[in-house]
Amino acid sequence: MPLTSAVVVFMTSLMALPMSYILNSISHLKNPPLILMSGLIALCVISLIPWVILRQRLLKVNPIYYALGLLAYSSVMSLVIALENDGLIADFMGAYLREGEPYLKTAHGTMISYWDGIAHYAMYLMMLAAFSWNQTFHDVGLYWVGSYGYSKLILIVAAMIGKDGIRWPFLLTVPYVIICALMCANFIAEKFEEIQHIQNESNLHEDLQKNKTMTVSIWRRPRDLLFFIYFIFAIIMTIIRFSGTMQSNFYLSNLYRDSVEPYLTDPSLYSKSQLMVQVFYFIPYYLLSMYALVQPGKSWYLPSCIIFAGAAAQAQFSLIGSSFHYRTPYLHRVPQTLFARSLFWFVNGLQFLVPQLMAYSCLSEPSQYLRRSSSPLSTTASQPTRAIINNGALDGHSVGSRRGSSTNSQGVGRMKYD
Repeated sequence: MPLTSAVVVFMTSLMALPMSYILNSISHLKNPPLILMSGLIALCVISLIPWVILRQRLLKVNPIYYALGLLAYSSVMSLVIALENDGLIADFMGAYLREGEPYLKTAHGTMISYWDGIAHYAMYLMMLAAFSWNQTFHDVGLYWVGSYGYSKLILIVAAMIGKDGIRWPFLLTVPYVIICALMCANFIAEKFEEIQHIQNESNLHEDLQKNKTMTVSIWRRPRDLLFFIYFIFAIIMTIIRFSGTMQSNFYLSNLYRDSVEPYLTDPSLYSKSQLMVQVFYFIPYYLLSMYALVQPGKSWYLPSCIIFAGAAAQAQFSLIGSSFHYRTPYLHRVPQTLFARSLFWFVNGLQFLVPQLMAYSCLSEPSQYLRRSSSPLSTTASQPTRAIINNGALDGHSVGSRRGSSTNSQGVGRMKYD
């Protein structure tokens, strides 16, 4: 696919700037149903522009370009919302913020918009470039799925329990959620294909070296042991912070909330919705991760680790930024004491950094998390290889050709829309 298609999608996403200004200037579009209709019309126009341009050039375009085009358009809109909330620009999204999604005018909504407008937009450009250059990008896609899916989940929960409620323009997020779900399914399928190739290569290499696949104890893996200890710490801190935001009678939770993170009781309820999601989703993931570290060989852990890293990055960016943002009431910001700020950055910094290190570890050395001890599947898969080696029919040339065919195979890590 030529790079022209990616350039067209990139330029189309910039149409968000004039379109937001024009829609904001129309005086009749001031009630939620009309805002929803105008938003849907804008989405249709943005979808048709790349199709018309590329169709005239007689190019066969993969549908992923149109999906990334809509998502990139949404990111530019989010950046406009964040800049207008901070007073850096004006008269672009004022009417939408007043009548459409007023909860985005909060500190947390502003930080979510900044992350969507900068981090997610950079991921879209990376995926567009990788697809145009015939390279794999499912790892970036999985990271985006975790970050984007988590931000939308927090917005939904906060809008439902907040004072503003859900209005008609909120339905504009439905197409994006559907696109995210479809792309998530494709990225996970592609990742499992890559894992299968890694497992085949690992089994072949171990048979050639005549080593048995044995699971090394976690006590002899200091890096994984540190990750295991971190997950225990993360579970404890999640429970403490959740108890604090729910204003329980637990003394330690109240002490931490009042002394370190008073934003946990912010009236916007974003912190409450975020801690609710973390209790019901993050804690089960922590427990599964601890199990996967003690018993390596779980193929599902690699994609889940990347997805969680994206979710953790978005969560901590929004929470840290909101704790210092001027739209947060002064009483709910981080106290200006050395102890409070040191502990705040230690806790939130760890929860931001460690998931990224864990994802990097899984990406750099995936075979370390795919070893099996006495696994029926690996034993069955390795028996034909052992038979060939024992018969002397497998020399170095055939090994190299077999490896090349598995690692250079086309179609692994590509979107299956064709």
